[in-house]
Amino acid sequence: MSPAIGPALGYPLLRACAAWLVCAAACAGDPLDDVVDQIRDMTSFQSEKGDVSLDFDFYATVDNWVISQPPPGIMVTGQNYLNSPRLSMLGTLQVQEWLSIFALGDVDRGFDPTDGSIQIRPDVYYAKISPFGGILQGKFGAIPTSYGQWVNRHFSWQNPLVNAPLAYEWFMGIRGDTARITPKTAPANRSTWLPIIWGPSYTSGGQFNGTLDRIDWAFEFKNDALSSAVPYWQLWENPLDGSALTYTGRLGWRPTTEWNIGASGSTGSYVVPNSFQGWQNYLQNNVGVDVSWAHGDLELWGEAHWSNFNVRSGPLSPAGTVGVVSYFMETRWRFDAQWWLAGRWNQQVYGDAPGSSESWDNDVWRIDACVGWRLDRTLTVKTQFSYTDESGPPPTGQPNKQGQYVFDLQLVFAF
Repeated sequence: MSPAIGPALGYPLLRACAAWLVCAAACAGDPLDDVVDQIRDMTSFQSEKGDVSLDFDFYATVDNWVISQPPPGIMVTGQNYLNSPRLSMLGTLQVQEWLSIFALGDVDRGFDPTDGSIQIRPDVYYAKISPFGGILQGKFGAIPTSYGQWVNRHFSWQNPLVNAPLAYEWFMGIRGDTARITPKTAPANRSTWLPIIWGPSYTSGGQFNGTLDRIDWAFEFKNDALSSAVPYWQLWENPLDGSALTYTGRLGWRPTTEWNIGASGSTGSYVVPNSFQGWQNYLQNNVGVDVSWAHGDLELWGEAHWSNFNVRSGPLSPAGTVGVVSYFMETRWRFDAQWWLAGRWNQQVYGDAPGSSESWDNDVWRIDACVGWRLDRTLTVKTQFSYTDESGPPPTGQPNKQGQYVFDLQLVFAF
């Protein structure tokens, strides 16, 4: 056995497997469904006329991560085993057919996996106005981005895998506080480094979208760029600034019921507000294409992204623009009413640094493989293994490159 997946990973892995087998056996069964039905009845309300309704849904997600050190930048832990629990509450208030208010709150150790203390955090909250039905809708608040298609299935109870594609979670050697390139001589730093897109990008602002026949469209203005870090998504941390808004849009086409094809674009300042004079002028520009196909028990997804960042002069390069290309291909096959197999191939390739013939970061690829088991309508178990290969040497003082081996046993309980 390779030292990277030897006893340091094996013992936590056995512990996680044993815990999940006991949990699955204890939670499955009709009595649990009866309890959940009672909870759902207690958390759903409707007016006598039926024009006002209020619904609450709860999801408990627990991830048991077994990782090689150093962990991928999306995670913060010095251990080979990380337990990451989360309780999510979704509330929807519907007033007639034209107004709805949606809110999602989480109790967890952080938006991304970490070994920090428990916190309570509002993530998504917006009012949706639909004066013209599906042709035109407006959303105002903290809203998932309209860029691409992966965001449509990013919740743990929708995602056929347990993690996000590389473009949505892999940290690059570019700093959001200085707009400079940094060398990857140390493990990834989530407090300063940036991905191409930070997960579902719950940034705040306004979004307009609609559907006309087989055409879908969306346009949004937000307070921060797609790559911006979680602390700057909320308006009380980063108010709307007319000189530093991010504009994002997507145009989609559904030629048949099986296909969904789209193109997205985004531009806006990626720098932490007020970090230095002229921070608004350092932009992240994104162009992406996405496609999905579903027929029977087989689903396919794919996205490709071209992104560039304006950077300041620093020890590694003069001022200029750095670029990166990222893509993934993903599939799910339901080979049984309760079971599925899912997989994803990811790759990220970097352009040359300004004034240099060498790339400004390390090219990387990752493969994800997952087995999913939906025991009943309330309980889902997913088991996933990921292997990552990043070019270049390991960080200084580290025996391995970041996040080479990641194993997760995830349980999602809906009630």
